[in-house]
Amino acid sequence: MRLFILFFLISGSILAQGNFGINVGLNDDNFGSIKNIETKIDDYDLDLKNSTGFHLGVFTEIDLITFYIRPELNLIFSKSKNGTAFSSLDNDTSLLNQSINIAEHSYKSTDIQVPIIFGYKVLGPISLFGGPTFKYNLSSSSNFDLEEIKDKYSLSLLLGTRVKVRSLSIGLRYERGLNDKELLIINANGIDLDNANVDTTTNKLSLNISYEIPYNLFKKKD
Repeated sequence: MRLFILFFLISGSILAQGNFGINVGLNDDNFGSIKNIETKIDDYDLDLKNSTGFHLGVFTEIDLITFYIRPELNLIFSKSKNGTAFSSLDNDTSLLNQSINIAEHSYKSTDIQVPIIFGYKVLGPISLFGGPTFKYNLSSSSNFDLEEIKDKYSLSLLLGTRVKVRSLSIGLRYERGLNDKELLIINANGIDLDNANVDTTTNKLSLNISYEIPYNLFKKKD
């Protein structure tokens, strides 16, 4: 709810002067990996690492000649699949006698994201931008038993570049969480792991496409 209020407070003053539009994109998310397994032999992806997602939303943008300000409201859907090798929990301490279990972890999340973007026009249609991103987790699911998410809010830094031609723009973005976030694994495929966590820190590369709705689209014809 606070994210909605933040978006409308900022965009309300901008909308009267700026443009309104929609944006969609594909995300390459690097999250959901297993961390801090005390009994692990190795930690690797085994060609199972597969993090994908997409987002859709709306934005307003005010043009300040050389600069622009652009708040957005996006809905993000993300999922990941990761594999990790760890030793079984038995009384035999010899590595040669320990069996190796492959834990394939699947994680999905749905988030609301409010980026506040400050852009600088470098040359012609090309610009660079950056700014803070506020995110709220709506839901998450995993094939492991994980602890409940207590703090659903997170803050990230967004950096990127875009090419804009008239009402259409294509951009590349990188988003990194400013604080590390991990969820404790309670049980993984029937095996209890000591101090094992799932890394949910935002670390994302996105391809974004935006379209500005023309001013006269909803204007009544005389």
